[in-house]
Amino acid sequence: METVNKKIIFISIFMALITTFLVYFYITNSTTKPQAAVEKIKVFVVNKTLPAKHKIVDGDLREEKVSKQYVNMKAVQNKSEIVGRLTKDTIIEGEQILKDRLVSNDKTSLVYSVPEGKRAISININEQIAVSNLIRPGDYVDVIANFEKEDVEDHNNKIVYPKITKTVLENILVLALGQEQNIDEAKAPESPKTVTFAVSPEEAEKLVYVSEFASLRLTLRSVGDTGVIKTQGITRTDLTSDKNSKIVPYTIDQTDSLPQQPQTQQNVKGKK
Repeated sequence: METVNKKIIFISIFMALITTFLVYFYITNSTTKPQAAVEKIKVFVVNKTLPAKHKIVDGDLREEKVSKQYVNMKAVQNKSEIVGRLTKDTIIEGEQILKDRLVSNDKTSLVYSVPEGKRAISININEQIAVSNLIRPGDYVDVIANFEKEDVEDHNNKIVYPKITKTVLENILVLALGQEQNIDEAKAPESPKTVTFAVSPEEAEKLVYVSEFASLRLTLRSVGDTGVIKTQGITRTDLTSDKNSKIVPYTIDQTDSLPQQPQTQQNVKGKK
């Protein structure tokens, strides 16, 4: 009996030593070998839900550090590549900014190129109108209209509008030539049939009117020239004098209703 008790005591002591050693080994490893640091990467997320076609400003963003495993491969990590860009569709609050959620810089869709408060409108052109096809998207032009003489009956009166040439629009942004918003200067440009402008609603009305009732010319502005000069327009009398001009009356023959040639002084004397 005594021998059995000694064996039990010996086994108990042995097991206690093994347990103590294992606990010591676990504690030693956990304290002397720190866990590997979790790698975090900087990303930008939106502070609030942004609608489609929204121009992103600095206040729309906040910087966060996210574990590498949670960073989207398409996340934009440079703020300068985000601010000023337009959202392609809605971005939810807290969502990482992804490259494919922003409008590309090439602006392949015209709607993203139209400045705020402006409208895109096109008119037909030819080489002469478009300054020998030297106008390019991004240039600024003036629009000159040539109006023909027009008689307007107003009750018992007749209003005569003379021929006149007038600058009707100034400092107008060219958005596209034909369907091209970007023209490769290395290639010979084709002759576009239309030009598209960015104009205000009031300017759009003027442009539609003159394109329907007058002939047009475009003048190209130099870089940085934003001045506006209100002109009065030009008629023939502004350019030429009345020198050698005269009023020649016509009489109407009752038989054929055709205008008769005016009588000269010599013919009048001969009849006498």
